[in-house]
Amino acid sequence: MPIDRATLAGDRLYSIAFRPQELALLGGAVAIDVRYAAIADPGDPPVTRHFRLLVVEVTAQVPASEFGGSAGDPPRAVQLLKIGWELELATTTPCPAAGLGTSPKEAPLLAGRIADTVNDLAKRAGIDPPISPDLRREIADRCLLSVH
Repeated sequence: MPIDRATLAGDRLYSIAFRPQELALLGGAVAIDVRYAAIADPGDPPVTRHFRLLVVEVTAQVPASEFGGSAGDPPRAVQLLKIGWELELATTTPCPAAGLGTSPKEAPLLAGRIADTVNDLAKRAGIDPPISPDLRREIADRCLLSVH
């Protein structure tokens, strides 16, 4: 049952941790991780409310010397952004989360919400928007690939 048969009941910011100045400085050398999954356990009974979560995490490897380590120490991963956006779907008939299916409309919607939120916060911090239209599309594409 794809989203076309379910009703979009809502979407909302789930959580955010953002270091805009550090992202502006290290933005060219970051790793982006995208995860998208249902918020449900395999044994959950069929329900009419379903929740999914898209998480985007951006990290950079920073020399250990920046944290008081010596030059020979391995770099340390620093989280620059972690944001989660929740999607809520409703069905008229109870079904398990795994039986709901995924629509290609979900990823662009959630990627857009994340991009708009991060870019707005970056603007308020006085830096250029870090999520370009191309990166927004890449997040949406990677979201669809990560569906569990």
